[in-house]
Amino acid sequence: MTDWTKALSEIAPQELQRARDMATQTGEPIALVIRRLGLASDASIASALSRATGLTQAQRAHYPEAPFWGEILSTRFLAKICAVPLALEGDHLIVAMADPTQIEAVDALRAAARGRLRIVIGQFDDIERALLRDTDGGFAQTETDEDDAEGLLRAAGETPTVRLVDDFLALAARRRASDLHIESFRDRLRIRIRIDGVLHEAGSISPGAARSVISRMKIIAGLDIADRRLPQDGRARVTLGDRTLDLRVATAPAEHGENVSIRLLEDRTQTIALSGLGFSEPQLALLHSALSAPFGLIIVAGPTGAGKSTTLAGMVSQLNHPSRKIISIEDPIEHRLDGVHQIAVRPEIGLTFATALRSILRHDPDILVVGELRDGETAQIAVDAALTGHLVLATVHANDAAGAVPRLLDLGVEPSLLRSTLRLSLAQRLVRRLCATCRRQTTHHAGAEAGSGLGAGFEAVGCPSCEQTGYRGRVGVFEPLPFDAARAALIRSGVSSQDLIQSDCEALPSLLDDAYRQVRAGVTSAQEIRRVLGIVDA
Repeated sequence: MTDWTKALSEIAPQELQRARDMATQTGEPIALVIRRLGLASDASIASALSRATGLTQAQRAHYPEAPFWGEILSTRFLAKICAVPLALEGDHLIVAMADPTQIEAVDALRAAARGRLRIVIGQFDDIERALLRDTDGGFAQTETDEDDAEGLLRAAGETPTVRLVDDFLALAARRRASDLHIESFRDRLRIRIRIDGVLHEAGSISPGAARSVISRMKIIAGLDIADRRLPQDGRARVTLGDRTLDLRVATAPAEHGENVSIRLLEDRTQTIALSGLGFSEPQLALLHSALSAPFGLIIVAGPTGAGKSTTLAGMVSQLNHPSRKIISIEDPIEHRLDGVHQIAVRPEIGLTFATALRSILRHDPDILVVGELRDGETAQIAVDAALTGHLVLATVHANDAAGAVPRLLDLGVEPSLLRSTLRLSLAQRLVRRLCATCRRQTTHHAGAEAGSGLGAGFEAVGCPSCEQTGYRGRVGVFEPLPFDAARAALIRSGVSSQDLIQSDCEALPSLLDDAYRQVRAGVTSAQEIRRVLGIVDA
């Protein structure tokens, strides 16, 4: 038979070769390996096999409502070869197979049917769904209080489950994913990975294997596998090839089982250059000026996932010198920085941002880094530290640079103290970089009619290098707002971000202005700016 996998055009050649190598090592069918690695959907695999073999595809309506094959074939054997009988037509047995290139399996089916066999192509998920009707009475059973935790431990420790979880973690790491999501639904366990801020499906697992997969992940993170009613949080460290990853694992109960979210953090010491994050020269000049101050408060503002921690790490990398003592409090530690004393908060034992910050002031630091100002006590201690001779770098959740001020005032910081300490507020977002291999020049952008000033630029296309997304990596867009004497004087109770923006102080480029700069430079696209910032207009 010709190599049917060549019909899977969506898989990059190097990924397809990896799947072939794994199939050779494990002895598993190549279709199963491709599916488990999330390289192609069940529908794509079935379509490619159908074209290569000339066999017809079974539709979901063709699958039997109730099993009838008990006297002919065992469900255990059918599950092993991923096949299911659809019907008896006269004296012929019609069987759907996910991978009919398994010659030995086909021969066994033919022997059981006494030579009267007709094979059709079935999708993995359709076959698994049909087989489950013969094993647990359908999909109504999701969890019971009587479930045997020891049984879950055994299932989670079995080699196929271990290999499956390892494969998904390796896939997420190989594709530069920041997060891996395992989500329970009635008829499947969906696997998704977040790459450059966007979620992508990476495969699915039958509900029959869902519990053991989730239990395996909970075992890795040191969580209680018997408790599925309450959310849990844990941490783990895994080695995948030559890479070591720190995992933050969070579980939550859902209607059809548990959901697991895993943040992947590389465990290595880093130095991050501010010049590589996407700042323009004028923005870098403002930032360097603020960082040169001996004391004061510098705020990085933005929503979750905007890259605030990376920008803080870039600031610390610039300030890091043997003559300075730098202490950071983070949740979690995302970038390990040589020479910096980094503390990870642990609320479960009472180590919060506030308690850690209060303690480290007694260790004579020059520079303090606070991962997030999320409560009044932490914000007040940070501002007090900035007032008493320390340079404090911190993040806060706010939509723009001016919005950080009312946010801090809402947390209870005294306006007079904020006027005396705030040096710079920097808002930011992350946008995806256009793939340098396949980006295509365009002369028109959505929004150009509105007078946005967008001229010629580039748009996303998609190629194997960027896994058909058109983008690879991310870059920041920024909005720095320096607080000189004139702007600081505006800080008072009840001040709004609009008051600060519309003041008589020097007008500065906004986030959208900076985004246009990156579009004109061919770094990103107008479509990506619209996705991150909203409608592209004047």
